[in-house]
Amino acid sequence: MNLEIYKLVKFPALASFAVCLFTAFSISLLDTHPARAEDWPTYMHDNARSGITTESLDLEKLNNSDWVYTSPMPPQVAWGTGQPWDSWYTVSQVPMRDFDFAFFVTVVDDRLYFGSSVTDSVHCLDVQTGEQLWFYRTKGPVRFPPTVYDGKLYFGSDDGYAYCIDASNQNLIWKFRPVQDDRLLCNNSKLIPMYPIRTGTAVIDDKVYFAASLVPWKSSYLCSVDALTGSSSGTGLYVSSGGSTPMAAILVSPTKIYLTQGNRYPYVFNRSNGSSAGTLGTYGDGGCYALLTSDTGYAYGHGQLHASGYELRVFNDTIATQSDGRYMVVSGDKAYVLFGNKLKAINRSGGATVWENTSCDCPYALIMADNILFAGGNNQVKAYSASNGQELWSGTVNGHARGLAVADQRLFVSTDAGNIHMFGDSFLPEDFNKNGTVDLPDLMMILNTYLNCTNPNDEDCDDLLGN
Repeated sequence: MNLEIYKLVKFPALASFAVCLFTAFSISLLDTHPARAEDWPTYMHDNARSGITTESLDLEKLNNSDWVYTSPMPPQVAWGTGQPWDSWYTVSQVPMRDFDFAFFVTVVDDRLYFGSSVTDSVHCLDVQTGEQLWFYRTKGPVRFPPTVYDGKLYFGSDDGYAYCIDASNQNLIWKFRPVQDDRLLCNNSKLIPMYPIRTGTAVIDDKVYFAASLVPWKSSYLCSVDALTGSSSGTGLYVSSGGSTPMAAILVSPTKIYLTQGNRYPYVFNRSNGSSAGTLGTYGDGGCYALLTSDTGYAYGHGQLHASGYELRVFNDTIATQSDGRYMVVSGDKAYVLFGNKLKAINRSGGATVWENTSCDCPYALIMADNILFAGGNNQVKAYSASNGQELWSGTVNGHARGLAVADQRLFVSTDAGNIHMFGDSFLPEDFNKNGTVDLPDLMMILNTYLNCTNPNDEDCDDLLGN
């Protein structure tokens, strides 16, 4: 029996007290219409992979990880540690294919979704409790979270298919593969086709974009299919050559598609017809991390062929290339760059440093929520002011915090240990009566909030009363 239900059954006085609270406060709560929190509907929030949301978090409510999803195994990455050793120059390399070291998440309408390379599935969790509501199994690892669009989930799998399922009940709507080839090969102890989909999905203008590839000596495919039907026939729909070995998150602007290649430089395509629009950089400029800084501005990096160390390279923008740069978010006239042991803000017009925090020990992930930067570290996640770089908050996690997302007034942290941590309140005032029926969870939300309200003048008490 649920502990809270047990308390009500075991102690009738407590139940009566809760009913009285409900009677006193239900009208004011029902009359409250809070603004809808912002969702996180695709990998790194949007098709530019900006990692930026306007959602604002109350850091005082992030002190504890309210629930943790724990995978039975850590993520089973596609390329191991990438390229740890360069025999040509006999130096250690930084990983250049480090795109699936955690279960990244999307969050929409109180539901959290993630793809798993352990269970070969897409999972759906309740954001309030962490309870698994359902999972949808494919025949291969799912390396990116689904994109949520118009009540549907879109995702790719190592089994060579792109899928569209109903977000509410996991019913299959369509699945599509660009080439009909049933031959299988052994990869990471699993049997997969020669054309796994390891780019995730991007959805724009009712079209779904993704790419399939594995090795450079075989064809690769860039796909644009109808979001409703999965058809590749029609205006703006196609299956075309997809470059060399597209992997990691596909990026889409109003006119272009960008695909990273791992060891090789990124390829660019025209979104209207899938034709080639050239490449960025030169041979050896690789890595799987990328973001769009504008419609034409592009930053990517993480590794260099025949060289040690990290580097972020920037094209068609005024930001200079950042040696040892790991991650970046770009907002307005500033770029915020995460390095191995520091975080700094840079003016895009001229490249001057605005501020620099040299004690930032969180080099694994970076996002921005309102005016706060969140960075992932080893067994920790920290928040910094975007105005001056001051550390504002820190939380504890298990493993390297490689995936961050903010939605529904909560922070979600994915680690390479296979955990997903939720920081924030389980129940918010706007969660009351969300399903149109006042039920036991609503009653318990009122009771728990009231019992935690020791100061009648506290803002939380005001929220409870609907003020």
